Amino acid sequence: MSEHNAAVIGAGVVSFLPGLSLAQKDKVKLALALAERATQGAFEEGLVQDWFAYYRNQLKFMGWDAVTAEQIHWPDDSRAEQVDKVLSLIAKTAGGHFADAVQLSLAKLLGNPKPLASLEHHAQARQHFQLLPCAPAGEHRVDMVLYHEIDTRDVWSAGFLTRQRTLKNVRAELVRFNLLAFEHSHLPKVQQRVVEVSLKRILDYDL
Repeated sequence: MSEHNAAVIGAGVVSFLPGLSLAQKDKVKLALALAERATQGAFEEGLVQDWFAYYRNQLKFMGWDAVTAEQIHWPDDSRAEQVDKVLSLIAKTAGGHFADAVQLSLAKLLGNPKPLASLEHHAQARQHFQLLPCAPAGEHRVDMVLYHEIDTRDVWSAGFLTRQRTLKNVRAELVRFNLLAFEHSHLPKVQQRVVEVSLKRILDYDL
């Protein structure tokens, strides 16, 4: 597997900016897969109605937290004019470099049938779609834009990535992940069987 890679987890695309080691990427992907598995299970059992809010709380429990406004590096105003609506929102949330990583990941995803089919299947079944670009944020920390888009099931049919969408119900925020907190506090409490099942939800592809 190339060091320059992205992954599909459920209805989300995880992409990485330069500067993260393979070990750091693996921890991020495992944490996202664990959160995705727990959230989808609770949602299917009717225990939660707001998928995003529950998923966000799962991440927070594992060591993710919101980044304060003072820590966010805002892009210049011209950036929003150079990208489409989705990438523009990501750029406004965290900077153009995050949007660039997403753009590359989505372009490569279109040439990878297995992860693309999995993403389209889960997006249509769940009626949502996520983009999760990650960047290094100092030692043992990772910044991630959590982009979540909801729409009706017919919107998420095959090929939705290349079509214009209404973007009526979209949320995006910048969160920070403490890798050490996850590795030393949360991960030891997770049963190996749960980890193994969660890892199977990750479909990596090279950039």
